[in-house]
Amino acid sequence: MSSSSESDQPQECPLCCEDAPIELPAYETWLQCDICEEWYHGICVGISSSECEHIDKYHCHRCVDKHGPSSYSGPALRRSERKSARVDYIRLNEGQPATFNQYLLRLDSHEFSEDEFDHLDNGSQVTRDWIRNRDTNDPFIVESAEGLDMVMPDPSITVREIASIIGEDAPVSVMDVLTQEELKGWTLGDWAKYYHSDDRRRVLNVISLEISDTDLGKRIRRPRVVDEIDVVEKYWPESKRKPKKFPKVKAYCLMSVQNAYTDFHVDFSATWVYYHVLSGEKVFYLIPPTPSNMRKFESWSKSPEQSVSLFAEHVKQCFEVRVKAGNTLFIPAGWVHAVFTPVDTVVIGGNFMVMQSLNTHIGVYKLEARTRVPSRYRFPFFIKLCRYMAELLAKKWGKLDKQAKSKWALNELESVFALAAFLEDKLLGRDCEADEEKALGDKGAAKKHVSKLLELVGAELESRMLPEEWVNREPQLREGSHFRWIRPGMSQGSLLLASRPRRSRAANGVDNSSGKSITKIRKKTAERAQLSRTPKLKLVRGRSAISASKTNSDMNNGVDDSENGDDALLALGIGASGSRRRKGFAADSDSDSNDGVDDSNASDDDADSVGSDGDGDEDSSCLSSDSNGFIVSDGEGSRPRPKKRKFRQTNGNGPLQPAAAAAKLKGAKQRIAERLRIKL
Repeated sequence: MSSSSESDQPQECPLCCEDAPIELPAYETWLQCDICEEWYHGICVGISSSECEHIDKYHCHRCVDKHGPSSYSGPALRRSERKSARVDYIRLNEGQPATFNQYLLRLDSHEFSEDEFDHLDNGSQVTRDWIRNRDTNDPFIVESAEGLDMVMPDPSITVREIASIIGEDAPVSVMDVLTQEELKGWTLGDWAKYYHSDDRRRVLNVISLEISDTDLGKRIRRPRVVDEIDVVEKYWPESKRKPKKFPKVKAYCLMSVQNAYTDFHVDFSATWVYYHVLSGEKVFYLIPPTPSNMRKFESWSKSPEQSVSLFAEHVKQCFEVRVKAGNTLFIPAGWVHAVFTPVDTVVIGGNFMVMQSLNTHIGVYKLEARTRVPSRYRFPFFIKLCRYMAELLAKKWGKLDKQAKSKWALNELESVFALAAFLEDKLLGRDCEADEEKALGDKGAAKKHVSKLLELVGAELESRMLPEEWVNREPQLREGSHFRWIRPGMSQGSLLLASRPRRSRAANGVDNSSGKSITKIRKKTAERAQLSRTPKLKLVRGRSAISASKTNSDMNNGVDDSENGDDALLALGIGASGSRRRKGFAADSDSDSNDGVDDSNASDDDADSVGSDGDGDEDSSCLSSDSNGFIVSDGEGSRPRPKKRKFRQTNGNGPLQPAAAAAKLKGAKQRIAERLRIKL
């Protein structure tokens, strides 16, 4: 295979059509067939530049049947093990590269997760409180527009009629599906001719036509709940909503032909999105906004392999959701998604921001800055919106009483704190661009509002969290990049945020903090405090205080439990005949015949050796000891070191007699039996 830098590099690819945008970076990689010596663009044959470096001999689609597949020098790049779709080389050879949809091939060969999201019959239950109190941030679909209180054009409207209403001379941004690049110089009249023609050698798409100020936009009213929760509608002053100085993202008209595809992306500043399909059908591929997925998305967005790599192959789970005519899809903040069009489709949609997702909006705004997304593809006037919000929120929070503050949800408080911290960084000049500094306006007034918000909201957050939790949480909020996927049944408290520090684990590897909400932790803390104030008997050296006191009294009173002791030992397989030799004395084979010997003498001897520890002490924190030196404490005061057990090997005149040794063994059997009864 010849490299693309050789002097004989051609200027044409037989698979490209006449108007292919070969000046784009995606067309810089070339491959030459080692059989017929024909040159091809890497993007036209679906091979990335990194894979070209591993190819030893390349065989094009004309030569592969006769000479076999291409060979690699060393290990080939890792590819998905799933079955891949076959390329239709006949259509390629006929000069139809647009129909050679490399994205469609990858989508067909990938296995997606099934739709697990809520499907509502109508929009009557989709209210502000319902969205605010949901136990998940999953997308949801409303099957019927009834109850959403929105006004949409007639489903039978055509693209020609749309162009006539808006104006055929109106400029429109058209996207080339093959390169995912914008084509300039198109008007709505040109687009209508293309949409209704049969000549679609290149698959094109229109997804960014904002219509809120057009005649068509005046006939549209977005869902009522969107107007109620959109922070732009709530916090942008009415007197300052001037043309070209106000975010126009309320209503878009999307017109897509069959096989159109929009690659994986996050809507600007992670805005929420609603899509209402007037006619046709859309297929969405949705990836949850977990921290891991967002890091992978950022790396993928910066990679030159983005044009030849399917992002869904880099994550664990990607959902496939079909939205049919009449359905309305809501996608929450931060979800990475791609869109495929199986048939010609017309959609009305829009973007909006929500208070409880504000920290995610800020996080994606920072991600867009790091990945150098052009300003025309980012949320318009984002810094100015943040400034207006901080100003109004600071005034509002200064007048709220304790009861009114308690009505704010925890995620809303965290969003406001993250907003204030974000503006504080901009006011201090941290990563603040020239246009952002201009949008901040009067810095003196802005600093005053930001400081007030940080103080008031920070105090409220600290009062709702445990001290050690707030210490960890505050730096995370100040950082401002928070992504999480909340599933049904998962607490929405900040303790279970995916961005929190790693949880501590016990020595056995069990996660001690799983499933703990703030309420549960506070309850556990109160229980531990109560237990610390309540006297509690502790087991010292394997015996409880009850066992020790009962054993001592029984032995001192001459109670003989030899029968029960023998039964217990025999049940364990360690009866008298099989008893082990213990240090300090030896049990001979005749010990079974001495079971009736009283054990009180040995008990008295051992009791005398430790009796001075508790002499004359009647307090509840006193210590008690059994016949073998076991010390029992009631939990109060300091814990003394237990005294060593004393084994007497002699009685002063010589070794212990067999009777004394048997008595010693008898006492051990009694104690074992007593312990067994206590446990049972």
